[in-house]
Amino acid sequence: MLIEFSVTNFRSILERQTLNMAASTYFKELEAPNTFMPNQNDGVPRLLRSTVLYGPNASGKSTLIQALKFVKWQVLNSQKESQAGDAIDVAPFKLTADSRAADSEFEVTFVEQGERYEYGFCCNRERFTEEWLIAYPLGRAQKWFHRVFDAEVGKDAYKFSTSFLGGRQRQTWAAQTRQNALFFSTAIQLNNEQLKPAFDWFKLRLQVFDSMRGFSPGYTVQRCGKNEDRKRVVEFMNSADLSIADIQLKERVFSVDALPKVMLASIKDDFLKDMAGRKFIEPRFFHRDVDTQESVEFEEEEESDGTRALFAFAGPWLDVIENERVLVVDELDTSLHPLLVHHLVRRLHHDGTKAQLIFTTHDTTLLSQKLLRRDQVWFMEKNAKSATRLYPLSDFSPRDNEAVERGYLNGRYGGIPFLKDLDFYGV
Repeated sequence: MLIEFSVTNFRSILERQTLNMAASTYFKELEAPNTFMPNQNDGVPRLLRSTVLYGPNASGKSTLIQALKFVKWQVLNSQKESQAGDAIDVAPFKLTADSRAADSEFEVTFVEQGERYEYGFCCNRERFTEEWLIAYPLGRAQKWFHRVFDAEVGKDAYKFSTSFLGGRQRQTWAAQTRQNALFFSTAIQLNNEQLKPAFDWFKLRLQVFDSMRGFSPGYTVQRCGKNEDRKRVVEFMNSADLSIADIQLKERVFSVDALPKVMLASIKDDFLKDMAGRKFIEPRFFHRDVDTQESVEFEEEEESDGTRALFAFAGPWLDVIENERVLVVDELDTSLHPLLVHHLVRRLHHDGTKAQLIFTTHDTTLLSQKLLRRDQVWFMEKNAKSATRLYPLSDFSPRDNEAVERGYLNGRYGGIPFLKDLDFYGV
């Protein structure tokens, strides 16, 4: 589970901004469905099942998502996917000379397999300049490793606690860590077992998507190959009032008819050579005839964009619920009716899972205290330096049953665009 994520000097973010998933002890509404207690007793607070981020375009909502995605990529791939001398794909805040020359910093606090971890690093385009991991077995902090670049000698200095196992191997892992790679990533590649639970949180637990368009139907199609899973997908979609009687998979052999009519002959010939004889599995949706109740088959292209988007999302969503993952989605409402977004959030809250959902949206109808607690709503806006500021609704001490949507649209909480008056008629 995610407890907290902080980022400093990255894209539109200048000063340290922190998203906190800890539930407020002050707000008591919807405590049972919208919050949960982690499975350990080391002082970790009750956590939120979901958090929504609001703000105008270019306020930094996507930047926060990109920052978390950047951290995940570096943990999983910095050692195996980059080569010596490759630049790190990090972008500091560019609107001040100091920030352009400064490092970016990221820190994630999370729980995996009943243990709390705090992991973070600092970097620039050339190298990682600091990296640390603190574990809390039995609630006691242990700084397993701390790496700091010593500019005077031009190399990294490492400190390891006695709780971080490995003996002489620790120095081997450090020696094998390139300046543009994480020690965490390197140690995992060299078969460190103690770090594996924390690594698996990034690899398996944390799922980050730029938008709903990031979901292809392939995984849902694969799940529909199992009868029990197919029934669950149908049930999930019908719970959104889509009236689907069944979903069946059909095999299709690639045909030239699938290619665009306007296509260069040479390209078409090469494409046909590569695709000839290939088979594809496609979903078919069945609805009831309104008079006879017989099943009527629809191809995927005949369904609405919303139905197709929800089908693509169904498999990953069931996976998130079943395996208690942390799902982060930019613009969850893309291609989905607002009521479908309401439905997804309610399902997450009432399924009794420890899965978490963090998403951005412009749909203000979600700002209902019947759906979300006051500590589940966050806003983003640009300050006088054109830098992103992230802050919670709770900063405004909203009253119980306050009309949050109306207050937001009226500008009480900020996080809305400032629109200039335009003279469309030139008079």
